[in-house]
Amino acid sequence: MLWTSCVYQRMNKAALYASIAMLPVFAFAPLTSGGPESRPAAKLTKLAEPPKVNDTIPMFTIADASGEGVHDLAKLLENGPVVVTFFRGSWCPYCVGELNELQKNLEDITSAGATVLAISPEKPSETADLIEQKELGFLFGTDNENELATKLAISFELDATTVEKYKKYGIDVGESNDSNVWQLPVPATYIIDTDGTITWAFIDENYRNRADYKLVIKKLQQMQSDD
Repeated sequence: MLWTSCVYQRMNKAALYASIAMLPVFAFAPLTSGGPESRPAAKLTKLAEPPKVNDTIPMFTIADASGEGVHDLAKLLENGPVVVTFFRGSWCPYCVGELNELQKNLEDITSAGATVLAISPEKPSETADLIEQKELGFLFGTDNENELATKLAISFELDATTVEKYKKYGIDVGESNDSNVWQLPVPATYIIDTDGTITWAFIDENYRNRADYKLVIKKLQQMQSDD
């Protein structure tokens, strides 16, 4: 009888310890079941070539152009697709034209469930002036030292001849970007679905060419109807 009682007690203790051991698993399960976390550009692996349709874009964080806070791609994707566009700076008339076009189409883009994030290496004060002057109503990120664009293989360094040419026009990319290196992103626009998959992409080394936002809207509406 005593032996049976001891066995019973040992069994109870074993069951208790097993239950306690399982508690952390249940407690932390929701935290480990989510999607990938975003990381600063410095911690991303550099891609060999620019991302394309059907690729999964690296989850990233980018400093807000206000100089305060960050934009977290993974968190933005929780609310729907994200349209990410890279532009050179407020000094570039082609970029300003593209951003104006984005603003004109913003209502249709947001109606299709998407968020817009425009990214440039320009220092926050310059971008803030542009946002105010053009009354732009979407998100802006500052890509310090053009680091994110470089990691995504959509960055290039201006040659000495182009640098001198720009300076004659009164354009100082180094000053605009608060950097000693004259680097710029290739104009690129991506639609990123909620799972991080690129569903539409535009990239062109000719800075005069920009994404057609009517096509962006069409693709977003198609994605919305497929859900």
